[in-house]
Amino acid sequence: MPPLPKGKTQPRLFTPPLRPLNRKTSHGYAVADFAEMIGEPLQPWERWVAIHALELMPDGSYRFRVVLILVARQNGKSHLKRTITLWRMYMNSRTRILGVAQDVSLAREQWNFCQETIADCPDLREEFDPAARIGKLRNVNGDEWFAIENGSRYKIAAANRKAGRGGSNDEVNIDELREQRDWKAWAALSKTTMARPNSQIWAMSNQGDDESVVLHQLRGAALAGTDPSMGIFEYSGPDGCDLDDWQAIAQANPSLGYRISHSSIRSALTTDPPGVFRTEVLCQHVDQLDGAIDLGAWKECADPSGSMKAVRNRVAASFDIAPDGEHATLAVAGRMDDGRIRVEVARAWKTTEAARDELPEVLKKLKPVALAFFPAGPAAAFAPMLRKQKNAVELSGGKVTEACQGLADLTTARRIVQPSDPLLDSHIGGAQKLASGDGWRFTRRGGVGHVDAAYAAAGAVYAVETMPAERKGIIRVLSA
Repeated sequence: MPPLPKGKTQPRLFTPPLRPLNRKTSHGYAVADFAEMIGEPLQPWERWVAIHALELMPDGSYRFRVVLILVARQNGKSHLKRTITLWRMYMNSRTRILGVAQDVSLAREQWNFCQETIADCPDLREEFDPAARIGKLRNVNGDEWFAIENGSRYKIAAANRKAGRGGSNDEVNIDELREQRDWKAWAALSKTTMARPNSQIWAMSNQGDDESVVLHQLRGAALAGTDPSMGIFEYSGPDGCDLDDWQAIAQANPSLGYRISHSSIRSALTTDPPGVFRTEVLCQHVDQLDGAIDLGAWKECADPSGSMKAVRNRVAASFDIAPDGEHATLAVAGRMDDGRIRVEVARAWKTTEAARDELPEVLKKLKPVALAFFPAGPAAAFAPMLRKQKNAVELSGGKVTEACQGLADLTTARRIVQPSDPLLDSHIGGAQKLASGDGWRFTRRGGVGHVDAAYAAAGAVYAVETMPAERKGIIRVLSA
């Protein structure tokens, strides 16, 4: 076996053109010296990023106002940012720092680490030592900050629509940007640096999924190169690489062989689901995390050119409603000659009123051999109507988990055929697992969106799976 690689110093994606730098054209060299002085030297990749992220323009301003760092977990991005934060506080009086994270406890952890670094370094303690009444410390929930003797202050907050409002900041540090599912926090935070002449926003994260909307858009803008004041430093494995590609792992983990051991990567490789390993260790974007249905397998089950005509005499149907009543779906399924089950959306409605008016006629024309529904869920309002249908099948209790897990398992086994319908794809992709006893059923990802089409598909497939086997005609030969 060839020797395992060490992490890579330069990022895989670095959109701004490289420039020849020296101590006069980048503050990164001073940061590296500062890190040595306080006893927390930068690793090679951290030094490289510091030098290029803190490049200076001819007028002395920072080249980048937004710095986006994407790297796999536990590689030291927090250490890098903590060092830069302290350097700015000590080298520039009256600097205003704001640190935020989706959970304020994560921002507080970084804030506490900064104070511990100061306490461990005599040179830094000369500016901040609350026990000696040097500097100031405010540690009240909702109002947490400390200030050193030169007037620089470091405050923390949760990443929400109120974060940073009412003040200006020289540096905003956003941890785990992937967790921002809407633009409320970014809208509030990004404006706090506009009135500061040499401010920066540092956004750090590993990759996320389709719901990481802020990260996804900022990364796209950075890669497009339309804003020269935005710099992206991305350490990630190339898209489509094998999970055990050690060169790709080294590219996503620049601390491999320094802070991160090869054995810890092997452990993650054997225990993490593929999607989790790709986001956390390979720093790659995935469609979903912890989804109920394997989206990769679901996509491989697509057959847009097919239809239900071949199974029209043995079609099962299932109906479900979104909890907010703003969407309803009737799905159909049938077993094909090769044993696979094709599932499609037969009709969808945006209101329950429309569904109530049209559903009986749709079922009359469809004539399903079975009609499944979930009487203990949102579709309970339609239960009296649905029970009147011939061959109605009520799915409640353990049958709900059987239906949901059954669709997931058949998808993984590539025993499902689906038409690549945008509606069905969206609801399947949005379905996550909600524990139910020792099993699970579907729930809406992040508490938003609809998954009624996923439930309807699961119900229709369950009805097909539990149908009595077709009885073939028996030819008897009588002899005299």
